[in-house]
Amino acid sequence: MGEQRPLDALTKFIRAGLPPVSPGNWKFYSKRDVASESFESRRFLAPADGNRPQTEFFEYHWAHLMQGNRMSDMLPTFLKLIRRLPPKGLGFAWLASWVLLGLAGWGIFVLDIPFEDEKSAVENLLNIAFTVLGTGTFGVVLLFLATRFGPSFITNSFVDVVRYLDTSPRSYAVRRDIREGMVDLLRRLHQTEIGGGPRYERVIVVAHSLGAYIAYDGITTLWGMTRNALAPGSPSLLTLEAAAAAMPGREEARTPTPGETTVYREAQWGLWTDLRAQGSQWRITDFISCGTPMCFAERLYTKNKGDFEARVARREIVTCPPLPQEELGPGDTPLSFSWNGTAVLNDWSPFAVVRWTNLYFPYIPSFCGFLGDWFGGPLGRLFGSGVLDVPVRGNKPWRLVPGWAHSCYFNFPDTRGDDSVTRHLADALDLTATLPD
Repeated sequence: MGEQRPLDALTKFIRAGLPPVSPGNWKFYSKRDVASESFESRRFLAPADGNRPQTEFFEYHWAHLMQGNRMSDMLPTFLKLIRRLPPKGLGFAWLASWVLLGLAGWGIFVLDIPFEDEKSAVENLLNIAFTVLGTGTFGVVLLFLATRFGPSFITNSFVDVVRYLDTSPRSYAVRRDIREGMVDLLRRLHQTEIGGGPRYERVIVVAHSLGAYIAYDGITTLWGMTRNALAPGSPSLLTLEAAAAAMPGREEARTPTPGETTVYREAQWGLWTDLRAQGSQWRITDFISCGTPMCFAERLYTKNKGDFEARVARREIVTCPPLPQEELGPGDTPLSFSWNGTAVLNDWSPFAVVRWTNLYFPYIPSFCGFLGDWFGGPLGRLFGSGVLDVPVRGNKPWRLVPGWAHSCYFNFPDTRGDDSVTRHLADALDLTATLPD
């Protein structure tokens, strides 16, 4: 999240994403960053090893742009979330909030605890609730934990999300600068050259928590700025359209079968390979999100589910698979992703070629989410059945720690069993994939 120091998260990710050359020993080097103008950033290089080509790692660090967060930034979103039934992952937090509000109300009207004018409404509410809870031994312990760890945790995580998605004038410049930096980094990775040719043949974007919102914005924006054309009647595009047509639509409640998902992802890779062979400069093949609150997008990104679906319908929010092109001219079909009868992929179809894998620690119990990651969850129901949602059920007991599990996705570099997040991450990266010539 925003308070992390430069390169800390990148170092943890590399150890999780790369297998060690020997137990506890990873081979990668720090070099000058060739894709940004930041003096704080570095490029980490892992030499080729077996079937894996030389791999380079970059970090987009945006903490310096997200300054001045306040607890009060969360108040409008808090009020919006608490007055409706919560997402399942936040069920426990929602119930606890109502309990605290009830105790606060009791403190106001029964204990007659006064407000102090110079304090914010949020601080007063918390102070009253903690005062009421502090009337017993358990309350004293809970008060200590909440005041010692609670505000910092909230400020470093959920408040960042709320601030980034806030449409008020106070947050406009912050969001614009963060998005601009992300797009600029991706553009530089596409444009960087070596020996007169492109330096990188393939780009993979991995993002955790709020970073997934930022990466999503970066990918979709850069795609709209890139012309991705195919030869008319391209077999790979027809294959992709057929695979997308077989996936469950937004109106269907079912999840795709493993076979349908495999066919669609293979078609995405085939279309990307074809684009590259025909001269497209698009390099991004995969987007991997980990523990992202994008699973609450219809409540955070938009006003409600109806508003979210309306934005999807007008292609403002892009999905995986993309929505088909409207029938606007000769040659269009309801399942066409190309523009007006041509073979130029339209602006809302980056996930025609970019495979989207979403890893998350499932919350337990499923109806209220006390154990596990409160802020991560499946994305397919909102962003399309082409998103490969992977519930990670290994890495016990750490993935079950309430709330704290949200920060643990890159914490298990030595645990590479079948259901470890590290194993799923390596499968999603697919660093040994054969690239087009």
